Amino acid sequence: MTEIVRVGILEDNFSMRAHFSKIVARSEKLSLAFAAETLLEARQMYQAHPSDICLVDLQLPDGSGLDFVADLQETKKTKALILTVLGDKVSVLAALQAGAQGYLLKDTPPSQIEQAIESVMCGDNPISPQAATHLLALLKTTAETEPLLPAAAESTITPREKDILVMFSRGLSYQETADVLEIKLNTVREYTKSIYRKLSVHSRNEAIFEALQSGLIDINP
Repeated sequence: MTEIVRVGILEDNFSMRAHFSKIVARSEKLSLAFAAETLLEARQMYQAHPSDICLVDLQLPDGSGLDFVADLQETKKTKALILTVLGDKVSVLAALQAGAQGYLLKDTPPSQIEQAIESVMCGDNPISPQAATHLLALLKTTAETEPLLPAAAESTITPREKDILVMFSRGLSYQETADVLEIKLNTVREYTKSIYRKLSVHSRNEAIFEALQSGLIDINP
């Protein structure tokens, strides 16, 4: 990530909005596009000041942050990182299904929030440990009840691609995966494109889901 990333904030609590704004302001890699208090305000501000990523709260005085995530999905230009106090299963799964690229709790340390923003812009999907627990539980349940992937799809996944999937399931970024497997970052990206194509998915979370569901990788690495 070399260009300055424009960050929008949708947070109704004044103190938290100021807190997130300071995190953005102190980074040389980020710039604040807007900081909105309500869903309506965010929609208006986004039109005037488009952003590359938005930090979105779920509970708002005039609706749900997921409605704004849906707006961002339609633009196909702006990513969404949820920052909320809600760590329950329903909220986590609803946010990911709505298209959010990451899910963190508000008590996440500032340095980790900044890192998560950068990770999302690099194509990763940062998820808080509490949210990840719900997601893995769902994957395990689905793997036990749903049919596996077609044998043809399983047989075409190479051993190295399985290694990539295992690293992703452990929460490693593209660069961390490259370091652990001692291969180039671009090589990881090429393998990832191949995995997406073979599993008919479009994100890391979907790839991990399908790999766990089919038994390609173990849920307990």
